[in-house]
Amino acid sequence: MAASATAAGAFSVRPMAVGAEIIGLAQGAEQQAEVADALRAAWLDHGILLFRDVDSVDYHLSLSRVFGELELHPYPEMRSELDPLLIELGGVKRAPAYVYDESELRLNRVPWHRDSAFTPDVCKGAVLRMVVPAREEGETFLADTAAAYEDLPAAMKRRLDGLEYQATLKLEYPGPPPPGALWKTMRRATEDEDPGGRQSGLHDVPVATRYPAVVQPVVLRHPQSGRPCLLLSPSNIDRILGMSEEEGDALLAELLGHMLQPQYVYRHKWQANDAIVWDNIRFIHAAHGHKVDDRRFALRTTLAGAVHTGRYLDPDAQGVTPDFAD
Repeated sequence: MAASATAAGAFSVRPMAVGAEIIGLAQGAEQQAEVADALRAAWLDHGILLFRDVDSVDYHLSLSRVFGELELHPYPEMRSELDPLLIELGGVKRAPAYVYDESELRLNRVPWHRDSAFTPDVCKGAVLRMVVPAREEGETFLADTAAAYEDLPAAMKRRLDGLEYQATLKLEYPGPPPPGALWKTMRRATEDEDPGGRQSGLHDVPVATRYPAVVQPVVLRHPQSGRPCLLLSPSNIDRILGMSEEEGDALLAELLGHMLQPQYVYRHKWQANDAIVWDNIRFIHAAHGHKVDDRRFALRTTLAGAVHTGRYLDPDAQGVTPDFAD
């Protein structure tokens, strides 16, 4: 697709099948008001923007602030010593390895999800920068839930109107795979398979008391564009409210099968210093994972200005604040 020039020639936008790549943006130009306005307009239009050559923490933070104020991640264990507004993914803080489908030993495979969908206030977005890409695999997938909703039959749209689901935070999946999983079976790697493998500390957090169950709408109008989005976060879903388990599971399978069709999904093969900003209301994402003997290290910022989307299942949970120590 051809790139279109914008912001008085400061950069151009090259649409991809899903999302767009920003081309020709000089470092520091993002701090100009006209350029920042144009970048935000492109982001609202495309939902995903890919930047190349984001080669420093300072540039990462400056670019992130174009799209909103930044906030601390709730898990102090993930915050980077480089700057507390950054979290580290992979590197020395890597998660334990798992064996998928009885044969694939992988690190950092993550099923389809929407960040913070296990809280009443869903994260606005994030900017992920790849510092050290995996030699093989390690891709990130993003799926456009606004485009997916638009293509639903009218009868399905009517069926989803007012429908809600229960969501909770899950850090491991010991039983059947969650909806949208990138595997059929999984087990923790043995010491022989993953020598010295250790947990990041996140799996020891009593999440059920710190993040009580919430109720989210299945469909939400985007607060800026007004476009309806399928707000489903597959790996967080417990049940569809008002339906039997069988009926809810069947509906969920139908919706996910629709949402994850190739025309809605962007699969990014990372290069060093790539950065992607995504709209977390419009997009869900997943990580393919990589081999245990490979190294992958990324830094991420989280955009403040969460969207109030849901409510606690138990009204008495209102006002609960996770008591993580700084």
